Amino acid sequence: MIAFKYTKTDGAEYISHLDLLRHIDRTLRRAHIEVKYSQGFHKHPRIFMGNPLALGVRSVSEYCAVDTDFCGDFAAAFNAHSPDGVKCLAAEYRETNPNFAEAIEYCRYEAEGIAAFDTEEILKRESIIITDLRGRTVDIRPRIFSLERHGGKLMFTLGCGTKNLRPDLFCSYLAENFGGEAAYILKTDSFGSNVF
Repeated sequence: MIAFKYTKTDGAEYISHLDLLRHIDRTLRRAHIEVKYSQGFHKHPRIFMGNPLALGVRSVSEYCAVDTDFCGDFAAAFNAHSPDGVKCLAAEYRETNPNFAEAIEYCRYEAEGIAAFDTEEILKRESIIITDLRGRTVDIRPRIFSLERHGGKLMFTLGCGTKNLRPDLFCSYLAENFGGEAAYILKTDSFGSNVF
C-alpha cells in the first residue's frame, strides 16, 4: 500500500471528486503503477481517497492511498504522467490502508477578499447558526478551531470528517456578515492520524 500527499491546483480545483478519482486511476495506469482490484462481481481499483474538497477550493494537502506492490520512485512516476495541478508531494509505504477519510480531523485554510473584522469576537461566540446547503440549521461554532488575519489573508482551521465545515460555506457566512467576497481559498494543511 502506498499513501501519498498531492495537490489540487492550477485548474484541477474544478474537477469533481469522482472525476479526480478517475484522473488518479488513469495517471497510475499511464505510469505503469499496477493497482490491485477488489474482489467480487464489480471489480474496481483499490484507490482510497480522503474527504471530498469543495469545488473551486485549491489544495496543497490532499491525501490518497493505493493498494499496489510498486517499489520504484512513486512520486516521480506519478508526476511524470499526472495532469496539471495534480502532483504528488510525498509518498510513503504503509502496511494497511490509512483511511484518510476518517483519519483527518481538521484542516487549515487561507483565503483573500473578506473584509476586515474582529476575529477574536467570532471565536468568543458560543454559537454561530447558519443554514447549510441542504437547508438544515447548523451550529458551526464547534467546527471552527482557529481564525486569524495576517495582512490581507484570512487563515482558519475547520473541522473535517464527521464534524466537517466546508471552507467555501464558512467564507460565504463571513462575507455576508462583514463584506467582501472570498477569493483563492487554499487548503494548506491537514491534521490527524496517518498524515505526513
